[in-house]
Amino acid sequence: MLRTFKFCTEFTTTQFLKLSNLQLSTLNDKIENFENVETSFSDGVLNVHLPNGKSFVINRQTPNKQLWYSSPISGPQRFNYVNGKWVNSKQIEIENQLLNEINVLIK
Repeated sequence: MLRTFKFCTEFTTTQFLKLSNLQLSTLNDKIENFENVETSFSDGVLNVHLPNGKSFVINRQTPNKQLWYSSPISGPQRFNYVNGKWVNSKQIEIENQLLNEINVLIK
């Protein structure tokens, strides 16, 4: 079981890789519930392709211990692991950000 850390600088690279892979895998699984949305997940990079040609890219940045997020709506963002959640500078969780933006684009 993975320990909860207060901030990403508190864990090792190995722990970061486990936490980031778990989050990316969870996002990939949740996106599979959307019709006609395709994903590919490999080597710490999750690509999300929507039927309208728009796409998202979420990838891990091991040296910074961050998840980097690229969106056709909100642009680039960085997510840090804080108090057991991946959040951006506005304290929005990465899962909420991605799923909300996908919903906006596929309506």
